[in-house]
Amino acid sequence: MIAAVLFALSAALAVGPPGARQLQRLEPVVLTRPRPGWLLPGLLICTLLGIVWLMLGPRVLGWVVAAGVLLGTTAWLVHRSRVDRRRARVRSETARATKTLALLLQAGQIPTRALDDAASDCSTLESVAHTGRLGGDVAAAFSELGDVPGGGGYRRVSAAWHVSERTGAPIAVVLGRVAENLRQERHLAAVVAAELATARASGRIMALLPFVAIGLGSLVGARPLEFLFSSWLGQVAFLAGAVLVAAGVVWTERIARSGEPTEAR
Repeated sequence: MIAAVLFALSAALAVGPPGARQLQRLEPVVLTRPRPGWLLPGLLICTLLGIVWLMLGPRVLGWVVAAGVLLGTTAWLVHRSRVDRRRARVRSETARATKTLALLLQAGQIPTRALDDAASDCSTLESVAHTGRLGGDVAAAFSELGDVPGGGGYRRVSAAWHVSERTGAPIAVVLGRVAENLRQERHLAAVVAAELATARASGRIMALLPFVAIGLGSLVGARPLEFLFSSWLGQVAFLAGAVLVAAGVVWTERIARSGEPTEAR
């Protein structure tokens, strides 16, 4: 019954009231913000939890919630780690491509030829070089590369290229300065990441300590697992501990990310 009610509420919120579409024709068009992306997944999760509660009981529901919190936090950490590594890789490639292009231009090559030679060494510049060969907007092509996470340095290259095309000013010196700034920012981001790695590692080690304590308690004969699995109090304590551990890990990660340079995020 509860699961059916939750499913009906989810469908109603997703579709909207029956007369809403008819009334929209009588109202002026107003731009509104889209619904939060977490609304539908949240409703689905609530529906699934309601089904688990009805079919397996509240005790199993508590363990399911605790396991979901711990697994979800672990998956979030793994995802963030992959995103950060990919962003750092793109940032390094951006700095290298900008430096290569600046050196070629300083050597006296024309911009289109310099783009082709730089693209042969840095694959990320292939689309820009292709645009240059076709006589397209090279600055716009660089700007599109800047939309990739970690590729913000290309926006500066785009701005320098745009100014050079509009005014005829030499771009080699400007790109050299941009490349040097990107190198310094990479160095700063590496230093900050090394400093924050200790705080992140400490937070994750602290998150594992409750589970280590459970293992040690079992070794010395305190039987903590029996308390956790055989009583309501133990289940509530484990669920509260899982939520607090997850909150602490996420909080530590958020604090560490707030200390990173803006371009490194």
